[in-house]
Amino acid sequence: MFPKPPFSFKLNSHSYTAGERFVCQLAVPSDVPISRVKNISLDFFRLDRLRNQFAFGFGSAPRETGGLLELEQNFPADMIPGFYSVGRAILSLVPLDDNGADQNVVIEFPQVTIEVRESIQLPVTAELVEKEVAAIGMRRALLAKKPHLVAPVTKREEGSRFLVRVFAVGCLVHAPQQLEGFSILPLGLGLSHRNMWEIVNGFLESDGQQPLAFVEQTEQSFMDSTPIFVVTYEEVVATDIDAASEYCVKHSQNIFRILGIDRGQKPRAFAYVIGQYDTSNWWHWFAFPGYQGNWLSEFNPVETSNQIERLLPRLEANPFSRLIISTYGDATGEQEYGFALLRFWTVMELVAEHTVAGGTPLANPDGSTILNGKGNPETTSSKHGRVYVYILSNGLYSFTGHYIEDGIQKTVFIGDVTSLNASTANEVISLWDMVRAVYAIRNSIAHEGQFDPAKAQTGDKYQQLAARLTTRLQGPDPLQFIKWQARYAIGREA
Repeated sequence: MFPKPPFSFKLNSHSYTAGERFVCQLAVPSDVPISRVKNISLDFFRLDRLRNQFAFGFGSAPRETGGLLELEQNFPADMIPGFYSVGRAILSLVPLDDNGADQNVVIEFPQVTIEVRESIQLPVTAELVEKEVAAIGMRRALLAKKPHLVAPVTKREEGSRFLVRVFAVGCLVHAPQQLEGFSILPLGLGLSHRNMWEIVNGFLESDGQQPLAFVEQTEQSFMDSTPIFVVTYEEVVATDIDAASEYCVKHSQNIFRILGIDRGQKPRAFAYVIGQYDTSNWWHWFAFPGYQGNWLSEFNPVETSNQIERLLPRLEANPFSRLIISTYGDATGEQEYGFALLRFWTVMELVAEHTVAGGTPLANPDGSTILNGKGNPETTSSKHGRVYVYILSNGLYSFTGHYIEDGIQKTVFIGDVTSLNASTANEVISLWDMVRAVYAIRNSIAHEGQFDPAKAQTGDKYQQLAARLTTRLQGPDPLQFIKWQARYAIGREA
């Protein structure tokens, strides 16, 4: 059924229907003993309009057939007709390493593309598959170069054409991201610390001390910690350079806000290079932003493009979406616990004030009324009341955690105190009490600049709860609670 190549990946056909069984064979490098391969994982990607989207993956134990590794698997029954490719296999080997962890070998091979067709259709030829793949590549290239028309320009012939490059630092993009009208390209480089080294040595020498040696390992570490990428706009049509640059600065800032949602800090631009087509005109300027650490690693290598594609139109059209995403990005980059909690709470407060009406009595998840210390109903007239109602309406608030006390592991539950999970926990914290504990920390930060657990232990029950939660080494953490609630809010509102 298969030729035996020295190193390759083969499928038993180039055309399948959804749910059909397929057989693949893999020739592995000579330094990988076939007998040690216990599992092979493969990922298939769909060739979509702009980029390859993850479609499905599987892993199974192979069998040896004539010196090759062979796998059988069914395609998913709901697989969408189209073209799919696979170009990498992960081999899990035995025995495990000295720490008991899997030993994995990643094998890259030339992309193998197949057709998935409707059951009533006849299979196309392998040559036609190749032609379709080439046509998809050409259409993608045209979409990547789709011009940006900057108002008041409405047609290409109405303005000047510019090529724009925005260089940024602070996000490790693992793979090129192609979108309509622009691309994001990782450069595989980082910033150098040589200038800082020269400044330090200049001072040391002026002070009569021996200069420091330039250490290549330090240089490499510095470069690794400052990942650089570039946003490219192949064609921006505007009335002049000022309009083109202003447009791309704003557009790229929205991209950076999206990248900052899950990465610890927004990346920032440090250089702009703009050329005007049909002329010799070039402009450039630098704006070094600094960097605090920001890493990106997603399961789907094109998820970055997908996320930008989903959110960018909303950010451009909705100032409130820009506000809450920008505030969230600032919070993820905040290194100090209390300040980060304050910023995440601000996201929740903004969203709650935007969506929750005031004056409504509050209720627990079981419907019982929440009363204040005077026996009166709590309402959404308070900021924390609005935030509570928003979290309750979202439905994603229950949490079960563990902590050690006197050598004994105990369970703590947050949420509906009448639920089954609550009945089996050692400690139960109502959703209202958790929100109030977070709010107590927020108030301390806003009014005093810090949260003092020792002082809070002498306060009301919410301050005492906040003190208990922040001094435990395990169990629920107020910062993580409000951070994830803010993340859910971003997904829901933006």
